[in-house]
Amino acid sequence: MAVVEQTFGRLAAALSWAIRTSALGAAGIVVLLMALVVADITGRYLFNSPVPMTYEVGSFMLVFIVFLGLAYSQLQGAHIRVEFFTLRLPPKPRALLDLLAYTLGIAIYSAIFYQGFKWAYDSFVIGEYVAGLVNIPKWPSQFAVVFGALLLALQFVADWIRRARQTWLLFAGQPQSAPAPARAPEPSGDG
Repeated sequence: MAVVEQTFGRLAAALSWAIRTSALGAAGIVVLLMALVVADITGRYLFNSPVPMTYEVGSFMLVFIVFLGLAYSQLQGAHIRVEFFTLRLPPKPRALLDLLAYTLGIAIYSAIFYQGFKWAYDSFVIGEYVAGLVNIPKWPSQFAVVFGALLLALQFVADWIRRARQTWLLFAGQPQSAPAPARAPEPSGDG
């Protein structure tokens, strides 16, 4: 059992590194997009000469920003959750609902990965592009969707395994209970 946990720990650490590296890439693209927009605005209003293709390139950059950073939000426990109902549940039903949510996340993002890969590969093979002053190939941003979906699906798998272990211990009557999701501190009335 210790070998399995050690292997899972190594795989989780490798996945965490890949997700953090991907998020760092997304942050770098945000900086590039900001520089592009500032250059375009400066050129447009000060020199009456905007940067060509800013809109088109910016649209592609947004795809990279969103999908390269998506798994990081799940890694940090900041992915979209509706906790109004689940926080009021006892630990056992809450654990089962968490497993259901992770299972749905795995299914949805695995499907996005599978279909997106076929779509991006076909786009690459036929040389699909967006026409403009410069023809921009579509496949890099399509593969960003695929890569981001893969990382998020794998993070859901890692979270599912962790939560399944916690749930097993919870139902077996072990003293370790499943931790509640992180929440922002409630404001005090001392203000």
